[in-house]
Amino acid sequence: MKNYVLFFLLLIVTLPTVGQDMTDYYRMPERNNTSGRLLARYGGPTIRDRWYVAFDGFVRTDRAQLENSLDGLVESGLVTKAGWGAMIGWSYRERWAIEGGYARMPIHTQVTVGNAYRPTTFRYTNVGNAFMVRGKRLIASTSGRWLRSGFWLSAGMHLVPTNGQQEARLALVRYSYWGKMEVPDTLRSLTNESPQLTALAELGAEYNLRLSNAVDLGFSVRRLWGLGNAMTTDVRYVSSKGVMQQTALHGAGTGMSYGVSVRYTYALRRTRPTNVFEVKGNAISRIR
Repeated sequence: MKNYVLFFLLLIVTLPTVGQDMTDYYRMPERNNTSGRLLARYGGPTIRDRWYVAFDGFVRTDRAQLENSLDGLVESGLVTKAGWGAMIGWSYRERWAIEGGYARMPIHTQVTVGNAYRPTTFRYTNVGNAFMVRGKRLIASTSGRWLRSGFWLSAGMHLVPTNGQQEARLALVRYSYWGKMEVPDTLRSLTNESPQLTALAELGAEYNLRLSNAVDLGFSVRRLWGLGNAMTTDVRYVSSKGVMQQTALHGAGTGMSYGVSVRYTYALRRTRPTNVFEVKGNAISRIR
């Protein structure tokens, strides 16, 4: 996972130099050299709001919470899986944005059985659907007043539908000998989805890069917290001596997400361009 973080940081360092020129998307009509300098210094962007669609690909990690390890017999494993999402969003004055849509992001419980058994891993997954809404705020522009590219903070919520059905049942039996008697060690597990709707809270950081008039590229790191258990795996172990122990793994979806998104603007509205010649101050006088 350190490789994903290093890759993301390298992108942030190297990509701000891309797409920094002012394209026709932001360029004002040329009057003369003096007005061009004034517009570049005081004009800024004229975009009031925009509507866009976005497609998100990400690598996500989550780990179920284990109640106890049964003296090291079982453990909960970290699961790393790819996911995707599709969203529609609205941006206001290139500083605020809100978006919502669908994400394919399964929640897991992964059980690794060791100790008395040869280590064996079993992974269980819920339906994998999530519906999200997210708000974003520009905190630092890397293209000056034109706000073409920059760093954003985001916060959101994911609703995770569940069906309450049984997902899997597992039984492992190992036979050993007590004197001349053959006696079993038995481990059983039962996995169920929650019968109630659950949710995930999200907090993230994103670097957004304007590639053209209509296309943006974003790189994100997000932390997710499960607000309820989407699925539970109950484990029961009975030793050859008849001693029974129980534990459970609770899959809430808590983990990290590292993603790349592509956004396409399909509608926008502009404000009336600022008349920079009405700006008062010594700077205007010196240019004249």
